[in-house]
Amino acid sequence: MRLEDVFKEHLNNEKPFKWEKKGLVFKPDITGFTHGSHPCIIHFKDELFIVAFTCRDASQRSHIFLSYGMISDDQLLLLGEPKIALAPGEPGYFDCDGVISVCLIKHDNQYYLYYVGWQNLPEKLWLCDTGRAILDPTELSLKKEFPGPVLGRDKNNPLFAAATAFHIKDSIWHTWYNSGVKWEKREHGWHHHYGIHHAQSVNGIDWVSDPGLCLPFADEYEYAFGRPSVYFKNETYFMWFAHRATKDISTYRIGFAWSKDGLKWDRNDALSGIDVSSEGWDSEMICYPYIFEYKGKLYMLYNGNDYGKTGFGLAVLDNEL
Repeated sequence: MRLEDVFKEHLNNEKPFKWEKKGLVFKPDITGFTHGSHPCIIHFKDELFIVAFTCRDASQRSHIFLSYGMISDDQLLLLGEPKIALAPGEPGYFDCDGVISVCLIKHDNQYYLYYVGWQNLPEKLWLCDTGRAILDPTELSLKKEFPGPVLGRDKNNPLFAAATAFHIKDSIWHTWYNSGVKWEKREHGWHHHYGIHHAQSVNGIDWVSDPGLCLPFADEYEYAFGRPSVYFKNETYFMWFAHRATKDISTYRIGFAWSKDGLKWDRNDALSGIDVSSEGWDSEMICYPYIFEYKGKLYMLYNGNDYGKTGFGLAVLDNEL
């Protein structure tokens, strides 16, 4: 069944999507590094894809790795040894304590990787703003486009602005990003609260943020939304996102929302269609989704336990109703 019809059926009847998990794509095994978080992917040519993901060194500083990949029989196979393509910035820069891969996009025959730069603060507080790098798909390399962030703290985002989802429509760039709401002092330290916001741009560099949250917190237990991923179909925006917590669950789960304009969203986590497994690498947590389409099928890259310490996996949307 066509994806257009699948989405209409699920929304019209409030029927949960069904994602079929295909197992691990990358299990962390790179010498000197742990984790394999925030995977993202873009088609390059023929059957070849470029995959970006984030690993941590012994000092917990994140680096971005690149690899070629191929999809066959609903399996994503990484080709060759992943290579470091982007390292943390110089001391004092917005990305001095780590860089995190968030979104690959192509525009006017140029490939870009948006990434989040991490900066640690005293008392275990932190900042994370958005940078952009130019991707050379032939050399499988990245070059930071600017020394500073393209989206960061400003009058609407006093704490941080970590953009993770991008879409270009009618020559206008849209991003959905995580922005800090507040830091709350608790018995064991500072506790973060952050939500999903929207901004737009004419060039993907200079952004105008819309005030307010795209999605309100569900209740007093929910305090964080992680890595929204937005897919556009049938003149409708579909978002899968990580969120935590509930009264009974402290770790991330993946929720779902949809919108006609990308600004006002209808949230219905019951439609998400994917949850933790009964055992294994994604049995305790499921987070950081990345949605992409290929040959009429919709796929999701995602992380499992411990924020990507167990690597990342692939799921495919069941097109049969």
